[in-house]
Amino acid sequence: MRKNGRNEDAVSPVIGVMLMIVVTVIIAAIVSGFASGMGDTQKAAPAAAIQCSIVKVDADNVVITLKHVSGDSLKTADLRFYVSYVDSTGTPVQKRTQGVSAAGFTNSRGEAVSAKVPYLTDVKVGDVGDDATNYGNFIWNPGQILTTGNAAGFNAITGLDASGVKIGDIISIKIVDTASQKAVFDQDVRVQ
Repeated sequence: MRKNGRNEDAVSPVIGVMLMIVVTVIIAAIVSGFASGMGDTQKAAPAAAIQCSIVKVDADNVVITLKHVSGDSLKTADLRFYVSYVDSTGTPVQKRTQGVSAAGFTNSRGEAVSAKVPYLTDVKVGDVGDDATNYGNFIWNPGQILTTGNAAGFNAITGLDASGVKIGDIISIKIVDTASQKAVFDQDVRVQ
């Protein structure tokens, strides 16, 4: 007795081939995604244009000024300074800081104050020595300026005695975003 019906012998091989093609396409998409960076989980550094100047004000005073020209706002609590130079003996020196307290500043009321340098010079935010302008306590926005303010602030950031710095000396300043471990600013600056 023979049953009337269709012959379904060829269905299994066709389904098997289709499944293999689908699996191959999925694997290729995953490999392509990781190869093109889709699997990259590293945080990107903020992008900012920063201008830096180092000015020898007089024989005993040097000031670093940093201006945030444009780009992302920067959380100063996440920024670390690396200052490199060659000392008078020819030895390379690197100092790393994340805001350092320095004394010898005078606020707008004429009071002697200390500040965490480089401090923010924005009177809308606060006066020198106020918590709101101390490094690490504010967001650095485009248009705002940071400064070491005086020789004590310069020494706190660089480790250099201002009286030993000469016009023409080169100091390398690098600002690193600690969240991404990438440089936001990296430049050799000539003392003016």
